Amino acid sequence: MLRQLDNVKVRVALAAVLVVGGVLTAVALNSGSGSDSWRAACGSAPAGPAGKQASVVAEARKALLDTGNDPRLGIEIVDLAACAVETSWKADQPQPAASVVKLLIALDLIDRSGMPSDSEATAVRAMVSASDDRVASRLWQQNGGAEIVRRQAAKLGLTHTEPPADPGKWGSTRMSPTDVITVYRYITAGLSEEGREFLTEAMGSAPRTAADGFDQHFGIPRAFPGAAWAVKQGWGSSESRRVLNTTGLVRTASRTYAVAVMASWRDTIDWPTATAAVTTAVGALKGSLRAAKV
Repeated sequence: MLRQLDNVKVRVALAAVLVVGGVLTAVALNSGSGSDSWRAACGSAPAGPAGKQASVVAEARKALLDTGNDPRLGIEIVDLAACAVETSWKADQPQPAASVVKLLIALDLIDRSGMPSDSEATAVRAMVSASDDRVASRLWQQNGGAEIVRRQAAKLGLTHTEPPADPGKWGSTRMSPTDVITVYRYITAGLSEEGREFLTEAMGSAPRTAADGFDQHFGIPRAFPGAAWAVKQGWGSSESRRVLNTTGLVRTASRTYAVAVMASWRDTIDWPTATAAVTTAVGALKGSLRAAKV
């Protein structure tokens, strides 16, 4: 399941899983789902950071450097209320997106076919919430493969996003942290209310265990206990490197942020070490958010 980045999972959310009449149902525990509570007004490019936040970036980098295995890290955090960058590190450098690209697949479907309904809505929710690769692969093939990425990059102005070299491996799409944040800014400020509610509810009501059995609650979910969040996580392997991305929306006591932390290592690293390092890095970055609270 983890051999290719098209098998990469992405996901989010505190949830309870109930089995009722043999049907698996995710029940959201994460506050902020089920309404248009993620609407923001940061539609234009955010202002640059007021401070470099060098200390928290250094601490986040140290969490990865301590693991060895040639770590690479990209970070961008934007305060959506102020529409300003809070923290940034190598944010314009493309990284393997893994299942974060499922956001582009879902947005492209909404653009081309309108809001999904009935069984298709259930399938798209599974792709976003349970990170179902089968749905992603079907929609990827059905709607033009790499053209999905090109269309969304052109529409949203994603300047550091490119489709996979192998058109069949959607998880090898490359995106920069800045471009991932642009996607979240569009979801919160540009997408229709119906579309925003659909996507953020799916991202914010996912079971801890992904469709392939991977524990998705690394990074943002684990570093922000008790906060409201709606996240797309990503993990997998690409070009002999292991990839872990934790991205999404986070609401603290006084602010709403879009967060993208994207990391990779040589494939000699084990998953528990990598996920722990990403969670530690995100925990370090919380320092910049506390500094920004009002």
